[in-house]
Amino acid sequence: MFSRARALRVMAVSATAVLCLSACAGEATEEFDSVEDLVAAYHAAGGQCEDFVIYDEAGGEEAEVAHCGVDTVLSLTESDDQTSDVATGAMLRGQTVLVGAGWVIEDPDAVALREELGGAVLALQEGGTPESVEDDAFVFGEGEPRIQVVVDPLCDYCNRFIETNGDALIELADSGEATVEYRVVSLHDHPENDFGSSYGVNALACAADADIEAFRPLLSTVLAGPSDEAWTELELVEAAEQAGADAGDCIADGTFLFWTMQSTQDVLQNGLPDGENLGGVPYISIDGVPYAQDVTDPDAFLEAVAAAE
Repeated sequence: MFSRARALRVMAVSATAVLCLSACAGEATEEFDSVEDLVAAYHAAGGQCEDFVIYDEAGGEEAEVAHCGVDTVLSLTESDDQTSDVATGAMLRGQTVLVGAGWVIEDPDAVALREELGGAVLALQEGGTPESVEDDAFVFGEGEPRIQVVVDPLCDYCNRFIETNGDALIELADSGEATVEYRVVSLHDHPENDFGSSYGVNALACAADADIEAFRPLLSTVLAGPSDEAWTELELVEAAEQAGADAGDCIADGTFLFWTMQSTQDVLQNGLPDGENLGGVPYISIDGVPYAQDVTDPDAFLEAVAAAE
């Protein structure tokens, strides 16, 4: 179903992290000439959403899309790669999708729709929580103050903060002068970066579960990569090994992709433990007080930490 260009990236989802709820690709499926035809077929198959807004991008690089509320999206795609991208993005947001020949339907009744439309019903399979996290954070040290660092693997300013202050954070935690908790979230997923935020978070969680001491060096390595490109699966496995973690199977299987999606959504919907809403990354707080100084000024950061002690 998917072209070789996306095989590695999709396999990490489809092998174990995605549950095929009914017969998978290869069975007969409807084909459509326009997104309007797809909407009509959706209704004929029993789809309940009525008020669609259609975004016609025919002739461009984007799929033709029809939206109906927040839970139903119909996409007419132009290639297998684009079908893969649309389906993968929806699944990483926690949606169940019906995937056919050149189209993707996100809808709560995807299983029932398949009876008329054919295709494959896919969803991100619920997985476990990393044993190495405390309240969805990777925590080091037991001192005061408590420093919270929230980053995305594809965030350039997150990298600048860790490049400037990462060694200080390690020293503060390991010397008992502070507790440092790292939260990694997937805010920058996009087909053009192969959904690298989610795959990067998954790799960090896998490495931490294999050896918690591998988390911090791997975080520095991953953040230092190009902000507009994702690490490949092989590169993530090798980087984890260099950081001291044997996490290849976990990374390849996408073991913590569901946890990545769930923990990110929880932060966005319910806020952070210190009561603040996550407006962007990097987000740093010291004893619950947001740090608003230059992320590349090490003296300002250490002064803020000292003031909280």
